Amino acid sequence: MALVILSAAAATDSKVRTISARRLLVGVAALVAGALAGGFWLGYDVARADRPVQIVLAQPETEVETEAPLVETATGEPESRFLIGRVGELSGRLLRLESEAILLAKRLGLKSDDDGEAAEAAGDESKATGKPAEGGPMMPAIGEGLSSSDEAMAIVGSSLEILEADLRRLAETLSTIDEAAAQQTVESMIYPSRQPVFGSRIGSRFGNRSDPFNKRRAFHSGLDFPAPAGSPIYASAGGVVKYAAFRGEYGRQVEIDHGNGLVTRYSHARRLHVKRGDVVTPGQHIADIGSSGRSTGPHLHFEVLKNGRFVDPEDYLREG
Repeated sequence: MALVILSAAAATDSKVRTISARRLLVGVAALVAGALAGGFWLGYDVARADRPVQIVLAQPETEVETEAPLVETATGEPESRFLIGRVGELSGRLLRLESEAILLAKRLGLKSDDDGEAAEAAGDESKATGKPAEGGPMMPAIGEGLSSSDEAMAIVGSSLEILEADLRRLAETLSTIDEAAAQQTVESMIYPSRQPVFGSRIGSRFGNRSDPFNKRRAFHSGLDFPAPAGSPIYASAGGVVKYAAFRGEYGRQVEIDHGNGLVTRYSHARRLHVKRGDVVTPGQHIADIGSSGRSTGPHLHFEVLKNGRFVDPEDYLREG
């Protein structure tokens, strides 16, 4: 294929030029490639122009604080706040212990000398102001910070001093309660208030009565507890055995010294389970019911002596 181009360079001169098909295709391909490249570049430039522009402003430099921060604990909590929390927790536990000590003291019958005066003074002041008495150390509210570490440590120091004073007072109170409890325990152990025979009624009481043998008026120095032969006899209190043998009209008898001038006797026994010098505890099995000595049948003749004189055993058993 050939193209014929007519060119009029001059009126009198004319030329004929021919172009081959291969050259024509190469030229068209070059034009198309150039057009594609130009379109791609134009689209890339437009897409870059549509992106939002990010502007980063430089932060102004601030002055470094010269005050040292509070020391932090292992949990990341400032030391002052941690100490205040611990002081508050210890104070709460101390308050609970004091309450328990007061209840225990009341059960033991103890009372402080200034309890009445303090209560009366508090009542008068409450009536005058119309408000209940209040107090306590000044501490930051929960959730609010402290103005400085010095203030925090000052509060902690003051609270620790108060806590130490309360601990000393509690130690003294507990010591007093311990002494009172020990004293009451000892008194209870040596006080003949326990029944010497279980499940038995009193047959003959303390005082004048008609003698069972001659029917004449006579003095009965104790209480009689009738029971089947061989039934156990128990110590009414703790003490030391002073006598454990046969004693005339009393038959087989156990005598226990409880101290403070108190002595108990257990007579007409069938068998003895203790000997002189033994230390017995309250409720210990010391003998068996029998009818030895001057007796009409198996029973226990129980006596209590105070400073060598017979007293009514019911007065002691009733208190127990």
